[in-house]
Amino acid sequence: MAYSKPVAIYMKLVAAAVVANFFAYPFYGPGDNGGPDNLDIWNVLDWFMAAALLLLLLTTWQRRSANGSDPGARRMFYAAVALTIAFVPNWFNAMVNDGGDFTIWHLIDTALPIVLWTEGHRLWKRA
Repeated sequence: MAYSKPVAIYMKLVAAAVVANFFAYPFYGPGDNGGPDNLDIWNVLDWFMAAALLLLLLTTWQRRSANGSDPGARRMFYAAVALTIAFVPNWFNAMVNDGGDFTIWHLIDTALPIVLWTEGHRLWKRA
């Protein structure tokens, strides 16, 4: 498909940005003396993560629909659904209450780059 390479590049860039910021956050983010955390970069990155999740849901749904008997296609789709279920309410909570649940964010920021990179790699090879 014509859109496979641009979507693959976007997914891989978001995955790399999440990993890079996940490792950099302890150096710039936590507030001094119990002050507020600096979540500005995460607040911007969350929008890109949400768009990548939407693309992930669409591409894995298409693959699952085309290859219904392929267990790998089903696993990737269910992984995308699970990440979305964790991401969306925590993201809305973070926008309203400044931060969300950091345990959930750690799980998302660990699993999402792996799934995005894997799907991006699959799309790149397919194109």
